[in-house]
Amino acid sequence: MRKPKHYLEQFYTVDKKSGDFLIEIKLKEYDDIFNNWDSSVYNVRDLDSSLKSFISDCSQDIDLSRNVGLRFHLSKEQPDLDKEETIREGIHKYYEYLLFVERKNITFKRRQAFLFMLISSVFIIGSFYLRNATDLALFQHFLLESITVGSWIFMWEAFYMLFINSRDELRKQKEYKRLIRAPILYSYD
Repeated sequence: MRKPKHYLEQFYTVDKKSGDFLIEIKLKEYDDIFNNWDSSVYNVRDLDSSLKSFISDCSQDIDLSRNVGLRFHLSKEQPDLDKEETIREGIHKYYEYLLFVERKNITFKRRQAFLFMLISSVFIIGSFYLRNATDLALFQHFLLESITVGSWIFMWEAFYMLFINSRDELRKQKEYKRLIRAPILYSYD
C-alpha cells in the first residue's frame, strides 16, 4: 500500500490529474446544496449553512499553496448537465460575492486606520505644544498626559488594523479566490 506523501492525503482525495485536494461532499439531491429558505434561481442562491461551514473548515485545513476542488456525490439525482453548470456558476458567484464583501471590509478598515493615524498625529502635535508651554497647572498637566496616552491608543489601533488584524482577512481573501477557481465535479449513485 502506498504511503501518503502529504499528511492531508489521509483525509482528502487527491485528483490524480491535477494534484488538487478534493473536498468530497455527499448529498441526496441538487437542492441540498443551497439554503432551503432561499427561493431564487440556482446561480444567485445562498449556500446551505452546514455546507458553507464544511467547505470553509476543509479549505482552512488545506494549505493555501495547494488547489482544491469540490466533488458532489448525489444519491437521488440523475445527471443533468444544465443544472450542474448552473450550480457551478452559483457556487462560484457566491464566493465572488464573499470576496467582494471582504475587499470592501478591508478598504473600510484601512481608511479607518489612516483616520486613526491622523488623529494620533494631531494629538502628538498638541502634546508637544502643551509641553513647551510654561507653568503647567494641574489641569493642563492632566490634559497633556491624556492627549499623549490618547495618541498612543489611536496609533496602536491603526497599527493593529493594518498589520495584525488584516492578516486573517487576507487569508480569507486567498481562500475565497481558491474556491472561485475550484473545479466542481459530480458523481451519481
